[in-house]
Amino acid sequence: MAGNGGPGFGTGLLLGAAIGTLVGLLLAPKPGEETRAQMLERTAGLRGRAEEIAVEARERVREAIEEGRAVASRIMPTQDDGVAEEQPAAGREQSAT
Repeated sequence: MAGNGGPGFGTGLLLGAAIGTLVGLLLAPKPGEETRAQMLERTAGLRGRAEEIAVEARERVREAIEEGRAVASRIMPTQDDGVAEEQPAAGREQSAT
């Protein structure tokens, strides 16, 4: 079959090996340090956005806590008021005896 003027099996084998080697080198994984640097570059925008979301979440939680405290102070009497009312009563009992 090699007599038909086309390349032979050996030539195809060598050409295939050369192409496979080049593709392997191009697609081979990078060293760990290069990969980490590339990942840091690609995720820089994501990290910035995550920080923005965290700041917004902290602010919302702080506002919710303040609102909850305000509602609780309107609904429940403070403990100081309750303690102040009990102390004179206890003092009167001691002086009456």
